[in-house]
Amino acid sequence: MSEPIKTEPEIAIPGDGDGGETVTFREVRISKISTQIMPSNPENGMPGYEYAEHSFLGDIIDLKLENGGTQEAAKTPLKLPNGLSLTYGQINGLAGDFYGTDRPISDGRNPADKAKRFLDAWFWLAEDTHRQPKEATDILNLLQEEVKLVNEAAARGEDPSTVYPKLPNIDAKLTFLTLTRPSGFPSYPMLASINWDHFGEDAQKAYNTGHLAALQYACSAGSDLHLAYGMNAFADHFLEDLFSAGHLRTPRRSLHAPPNLSADWCAKYMHDEDCAIGLNVTNSNKTSFRVYGDKRLLDKANIVTRDLCIKALQYSADEIFDAWKNKVIPTSFQALELAPTLESSRQPQELSPLFRLPVPSDKKQVVWRRGDIKNRRAKQDDYTQDWWYLTTVNLCKSSKLWNYPITLNSTFSEEK
Repeated sequence: MSEPIKTEPEIAIPGDGDGGETVTFREVRISKISTQIMPSNPENGMPGYEYAEHSFLGDIIDLKLENGGTQEAAKTPLKLPNGLSLTYGQINGLAGDFYGTDRPISDGRNPADKAKRFLDAWFWLAEDTHRQPKEATDILNLLQEEVKLVNEAAARGEDPSTVYPKLPNIDAKLTFLTLTRPSGFPSYPMLASINWDHFGEDAQKAYNTGHLAALQYACSAGSDLHLAYGMNAFADHFLEDLFSAGHLRTPRRSLHAPPNLSADWCAKYMHDEDCAIGLNVTNSNKTSFRVYGDKRLLDKANIVTRDLCIKALQYSADEIFDAWKNKVIPTSFQALELAPTLESSRQPQELSPLFRLPVPSDKKQVVWRRGDIKNRRAKQDDYTQDWWYLTTVNLCKSSKLWNYPITLNSTFSEEK
């Protein structure tokens, strides 16, 4: 693992509040707290809820049913072995960010080891009966104020990203809910600190592993189609991440140096910058588009990416049904053909990456950083390998350039 050439002691990192804050990459992914469908609004004929962030994606697809019909995922409760009943989108939102293990899927030594890691993560949401269904229900309840504000913005025709600065910070409450988890089942902030399964090649590995596990279960004799869908919804969280700009070129695995949390904060700053400003990308089908990311999923500027992601999720779910019906696993996964290629995201962009990995010809195999973190149009020779994690975090924070809205123009001229 590459890392800066200088080391430093761990120091509490100042967050946006008065004290140190948890390093999290979470965005709103949950649309509602139960699978009960709310009645239509009698005044406008629209459903009584909208879909926020990634749960919008998971719940808007159609699921093929055993009887040959189809039904919107939001109206299809998926009953899990431990009694939880969740929608496809709710499982999308809980996977990875809230439910996982201390052994990232992509770290597996071989396909079998990766599959075991995925199934172990799935266990804590779907099969554990010591903390479920109460814990997951409590988490969903906590997220509702965030969802409400995002939904209201969407209903007013506003870009939902505009409400994020107004959202209450519930990280402390989420941490408290998950602090007493047993060994091997990390708390909410600890999962965030080892979340490279959500980034780049590691996200591809995590999705491929989980999707294959769901397909294999669907092909097994006597398999439950709804349970196969649930397992695939868990895997689709990582597929969704591949449609988020901040998850494509951020060298997440290399920006991790425990117990120094400032390395993880460095990854978060790059993640947030890429998500907000966006990247020009191309997928395997040669479709070119601009991808934004977390907090901007439902913004008007991101409509092409959003539609491609919905189509990819539909492909993913349809492959589960076909495997369940025909007992055959496809030789390739269609969904990934629609996702941005990682190579295209790493081509020269108007927005220069805050960090970039060294190439084999570099004398020092350590991460490069923009020499001036405020110069978002940095050239190749404007990078340095002489930097510290904590110093970089403090530079980013004090610059105020990561206050929302984050823009390509790096001149900070007013309080935000």
